Amino acid sequence: MDITVVFTSVTVMGAIIAIGMLFAATVTVTPELKKALILIILNIAVPSIVLNGVFNTDVSGGLLRQALLIFGISIVFHFGALLFAWVLAGLFGFRSVLAKKLIVLAALGNTGFIGIPLAATIFGPVGGLLAAVFDAALDLVLFSVVIAFLQSGSAVSIRSMLKSLINAPLIAVTIGLSSAAAGVEPPAFIRQLTEHLAGLAAPLAMLYIGMMLQGVIRQTGITAYRQIWFPLTMRLLAIPMITMAVLLLTPLDTEMKHLVIILSAMPTFTLSAILFARYLPDRDEKTAIITIAYSTLLSLMTIPLMAWIASGIFG
Repeated sequence: MDITVVFTSVTVMGAIIAIGMLFAATVTVTPELKKALILIILNIAVPSIVLNGVFNTDVSGGLLRQALLIFGISIVFHFGALLFAWVLAGLFGFRSVLAKKLIVLAALGNTGFIGIPLAATIFGPVGGLLAAVFDAALDLVLFSVVIAFLQSGSAVSIRSMLKSLINAPLIAVTIGLSSAAAGVEPPAFIRQLTEHLAGLAAPLAMLYIGMMLQGVIRQTGITAYRQIWFPLTMRLLAIPMITMAVLLLTPLDTEMKHLVIILSAMPTFTLSAILFARYLPDRDEKTAIITIAYSTLLSLMTIPLMAWIASGIFG
């Protein structure tokens, strides 16, 4: 993995986030604007990254095996991260609703909104495709186990879970890989269209995050809760380092290892605020919002650090 590429990509990411913050500080960002950006990113730009990855890759049995492998790795990784965070939360004496918040914030990263565009930038179209598969597995864990965990054993509606799992990126992964495996060749117009739309994902996602961070600062000020060290340390440092140690024992190729490490180092996932407000008894999303803000800003330093360490270990 080229550290210069990682550092440059993350630096550009930080610059676009700063532009988004500046924009939100000078212009009123309405809920309608935020909703429109989310819809464009998740329903147009990110699916285009997936399809662009399929269209620009020789989708042989090898790539299909990689996709299945990264899906399985993601399932194991997220279950392992949740278990690890749960054990440490108990050791540090966190209890009740606070423990649930800290465990989820520590274990789950922003592999979709940030991870997919960043992986596509660093590793190319195939990286974006495999990152989308990794994120699809996170969705499966999130909308089944995690929601049940937050609801303290309350029944989870199968219908609502399936509805949450059926999303545009996952549909794009399914259609793209299926059509490629069947030998369907898209016309040049479709190839060029998806390539241009894929280029929207990273800048729009970073602009949105910048707007969100500015809103957090405006709403809560530069503040933090006392236990914030736990999810930040776990999410940005401990989990990526443990991931590296585990990967040393696996026969995965070097590029796959680097991709998993980058995705393991993502900041706290943005959907946590919505999940806390909907499923926790106290309906408190402030803890999630503050953690998202701090972890996103700190990840601009920790992602290159993790990449540098991984390059020293794996080459």
